[in-house]
Order: sequence, then C-alpha cells, then structure tokens
Amino acid sequence: MLLAQDAPALSVVPTKATMLIGETRTFRAVGRDGRLRRNVRWGVSPEQAAKLTVAGDEATLQAEEPSSTVVLTASVEGDSSEASIEIRSGPSLPAGTIVWSVSPLPGCKSMKMTQAVPTATGPDIYDEESCPDGAYVRALTADGRELWRRKLGGAPVLMAPGLEGKEETQSTEHISLSTRSVCDEISFGMTKDGVSKLAQDRNLSLSEKERASNSWVFEEHNVRCTIWFGETGTVVKNKKIFISD
Repeated sequence: MLLAQDAPALSVVPTKATMLIGETRTFRAVGRDGRLRRNVRWGVSPEQAAKLTVAGDEATLQAEEPSSTVVLTASVEGDSSEASIEIRSGPSLPAGTIVWSVSPLPGCKSMKMTQAVPTATGPDIYDEESCPDGAYVRALTADGRELWRRKLGGAPVLMAPGLEGKEETQSTEHISLSTRSVCDEISFGMTKDGVSKLAQDRNLSLSEKERASNSWVFEEHNVRCTIWFGETGTVVKNKKIFISD
C-alpha cells in the first residue's frame, strides 16, 4: 500500500474545530491509510467544557462552556493523537471563521479540495496534498472525518472486513482534480460575506435576488461552482462540475 512519507500511526480528524455552545461535532481516529482505527480510548480536557459521547469507534463532543483550549485525545495500542477545539459563546460565529480543518500529512502541503461526485456511500470531499514522494488524495466527509487516503495513480485500497457505509473504495482515476475555481477556495462553514469577498476578488458577481437565496452559482474557466448555505448562513456544501463551451 502506498502511504505518505512519515504518516502518523494515529490521527484525530478533524484536527481543529471551532464550535458554539450547544453544538455537537463528531471526530474519528484514523491510521496511516486514513481508515478508522478500532478500540480507541477517548478523553477530553477540560471535562466541564464539553460532554464526550463515544459511539462505536467515533467520539462526539457537545460544547457546554466557552474555552479556547479544549483537547480531545485518542489512544490505541500505544499510539496517541489529539484534536484542538475552541468553544465560543454567542448566536453565531464571526464571518470567515473556519469551522473545521484537517492538518496536512507530515512534509506535505494541501493544494485544494474538490467536491466528490455524489454517491450514496462515497466521500463528500477530496483533499489533494503535494508530498515529497508525489501527490496524495484524502477522502473526507462534509464534517471533516477522513475515510481513506492514497497516492494518486496508486491501486485502490482494499476495505477491511466489517468496514461499510461511507468508506466505499473508489479509483483515483475517476477523481477530477484539475482546473481551479472559486470552489477550491471555499471552506465549509464560511459565511456568505466570506464567500462574497472571494467571488469579488475573482471578478465574479451575483444579483441581489441571488444573494438573498441559500444557493449561489458561479461559472469561470469552464467550471460551474454551486454553493449551498445552511440556516445559519454558512457553507454546508459546494459542488464543482466541468462544463463545455
């Protein structure tokens, strides 16, 4: 199996998160192949800041008190890793706040994120990383949990027995990772103001009617980017498709 150089034996994903009091977020611990590790032990500190619930091998936090230093720790078979969470009070997060992020693999640089082709059991996002030994793709859910990773052009990773659902194996030959657009600059959780600024920087515009809606569409460089906003006015999904002249 092709793996990124010096990938950690255990990683908690998403690596960082920003939450409001009352919100919940689910995390998972993955191995060098980006797949779920089993029999993980979880802990959170400070305990009064967030309620920890473990279901299967994933951990869900419910934010209860403001804190900038919440640490979620995972350990299994002598390996350990952690995620950093900031909990804020207030009705909403400021414009431009990154709701979650996943740290690049050691020695690698995240180049862009691409919306996955919608399937019932596949990932929501592909994260392409440039590494010393080549390019790797990481498959993520919309809330930042990693499903698998592998080197572009490498053989499909075989699924271990018992791993079903979102962890469907897909060939990297069918992953489109070319032609950058405004979609590649957008992060999940960004506000309408943040997206609007990105669009203006690329000389893209919207009508007042479009701005008032929760679905924005931009076209540039033969790419159509559709962005969906949730009830709080933040990005919940974006989709990039190629169009012909």
